[in-house]
Amino acid sequence: MAASRKTPTWLFAVTLIASLTTVIGPLLLLGMSERGLQLAARYTVRVSFPLFLLAYLARPLTTLWRSDVTRWLQRNRRYLGLNFALAHTIHLGALTSYFIYLGISPDAATLIGGGLAYALMFVMAATSNDRAVKTLGTNWRRIHSIGLHYLWFIFLITYMRRLSGGESGDITEDLFAVGVVGSALVFGALLVRLIAALKQRRQKAAA
Repeated sequence: MAASRKTPTWLFAVTLIASLTTVIGPLLLLGMSERGLQLAARYTVRVSFPLFLLAYLARPLTTLWRSDVTRWLQRNRRYLGLNFALAHTIHLGALTSYFIYLGISPDAATLIGGGLAYALMFVMAATSNDRAVKTLGTNWRRIHSIGLHYLWFIFLITYMRRLSGGESGDITEDLFAVGVVGSALVFGALLVRLIAALKQRRQKAAA
């Protein structure tokens, strides 16, 4: 299986270009300013979040709907996860630059909760290879399951916070709407996984 695995290099190229565009675009329009860095940090998530959802849903979607698309997602789930890690690392750089520019530090809860999410993401990325799967055995699945669901939880908290509205003076977009859409997608993804798990349980019981 490892020998036949084909790396979708085009996906990494698209992810890198899209992520860098969401950083460079606001900075070109607004300069190295608070607003430019704020938007760069905000828009980079718009690249990483869809990649996370695809990695999170690849197996459940294949269980529920077998098609060329879902089979491709399942076959390339590892690379979807690695592309998410790439895009979210660029987001981390943009977000860190924003806080450095302001000369402030995130609160303790954000540092601990977000820091753990990134630590798990980097561990998952580092172990997304055949050698790590063989070396870790059943622990590999546990690590990736914990990391995947913790990242799901962090996205949920992030978008739920958006439901309180945008920052003061923020007229470029409706963050409440972003929170509604983001929260719906996060909850919807979990629902799909639960339905897929129920289907698998019924199939095993019938067998």
